[in-house]
Amino acid sequence: MPDDHPRYLENLTVSKLKAVAAHQGVDISSCKHKKDLIEALLKNGITEEQVGEALAAGPELGNGSSGHLAGLEDVRADIQAIADRPAQAKALPAEIDDEVERNIDRALLVRPSFFEIDSQVELAWNHMIMADYHDALKANAETRSRMLDRFSSFQIYSTALSIRAAESILTNLEGTKGAIDPSIKTALAEAKRAFIGGSPRHREETLGGLEGLTSKAYEAFFEGSTRAEAELRTMLSDYESFGTRTSEPRCLLEIAEQARQSFNVGEYARILDEAKVAADRAKEDRTKDIKDSFATVRSAVMEAREVGAVLSVGERELDEAQKALDSRAFKRAVDLLAAIERAADLAHLERIKDRGVMERQLGRVSETIASLEKTMEEAASYGMDVQEGLLFVTKAKTALGNRDVINAAKLTRRLRDQSEPVRDSLYKKRVELGVAKRVEGVKCGKCSAEELYAHPDGARKCEGCGHHFTIAPEPLAATMTPIEPPISTSAAKEEKPRK
Repeated sequence: MPDDHPRYLENLTVSKLKAVAAHQGVDISSCKHKKDLIEALLKNGITEEQVGEALAAGPELGNGSSGHLAGLEDVRADIQAIADRPAQAKALPAEIDDEVERNIDRALLVRPSFFEIDSQVELAWNHMIMADYHDALKANAETRSRMLDRFSSFQIYSTALSIRAAESILTNLEGTKGAIDPSIKTALAEAKRAFIGGSPRHREETLGGLEGLTSKAYEAFFEGSTRAEAELRTMLSDYESFGTRTSEPRCLLEIAEQARQSFNVGEYARILDEAKVAADRAKEDRTKDIKDSFATVRSAVMEAREVGAVLSVGERELDEAQKALDSRAFKRAVDLLAAIERAADLAHLERIKDRGVMERQLGRVSETIASLEKTMEEAASYGMDVQEGLLFVTKAKTALGNRDVINAAKLTRRLRDQSEPVRDSLYKKRVELGVAKRVEGVKCGKCSAEELYAHPDGARKCEGCGHHFTIAPEPLAATMTPIEPPISTSAAKEEKPRK
């Protein structure tokens, strides 16, 4: 604004100038800018006293005051709209950005060296101590000239290096986090713009701002990631407390730590995510193992009772373990199951100290294993998936061969319980393949349908209602009438001659 304008007008805001004009009756309809308002008031000879009177009038300014208030409301609305508008990063146009990248690549190829400057400084000092002041003056002048040239190259090289390093960090952070603070991108664009056309001071200021923002973003990312890593390690320790195998996530954490030490942001975050996924998978596998162990523990209880053992544990304790598992108290569930199985096995062991009890159980387990093995092998020959069942057969046979009666009995009972669906599917497969033959003219005793099929293992199953049973072999029919009736033992005693 021109210096010849009176201070009492120049220091007023536009709204106050309009209020003064309205109070003094000055026409300002053609005024668009502040200087136009001042000139209009000066033309009408408005003095400082008149300005004071107008401003002192305050709310009684009439239409000018209401217009002033309306203007303030418009300003507030504009300010709020700007505040609510999301921040957007300023970016260089593509052609300018490409030019900056080429210049940065070119600058990074030439790294300045100050070794020659150091040598010339030493030479100038040697002339100085030898009292050869003229040569010292010449050498020092030449050294200073070269130093300025080297320093200029150093500034360009250093700026290019920081811009490229900051841009690489931001690219890694954006690829990892998905988004970064727009102000950092704006700082990067300003630093690039100053690199190609800014003064040394402006270049240094923009570069310092970029370095500061990038370092803060980098440190904040690693602080959050290391916190997540610490939480994951704590979580793994908790998983291990109830028997979870955590070798895979532990190994991934070590690899992630190496990536963190080498400041590889993207690799560190990626491997950390993989470790989290592996930990969750290990927990799911362990949870499945715990659920499966209920069947083993229940088999231990049933087998102990089978041989007449009296147990202090049973369904109530199993229900407590199930509730603990449902509430995700995994360690308590594991501890309860281990205590139940241990009590059942000890009671079982006490009973089979009786040799007769042990031999009877060995015989029963051996027969059951042979029967189930035959069933599983037949199912496998028809293409059915019975790998788990065959694995249980192998484990039971191994335990039986080692005279480990308790484990053999538990495995056999569990296999027998789990083989029911396999047996049902096997019956259907036999019918499909024609291995099972329909029994003509015979009705099911349960649903009266003529759907009975005879199976190779002696079973009869109704395909209508699913009822199955085994028919005992009938005695052979007599084909000839005996010549003499059979002699009973009592008749033989009566015919014995008396002494």
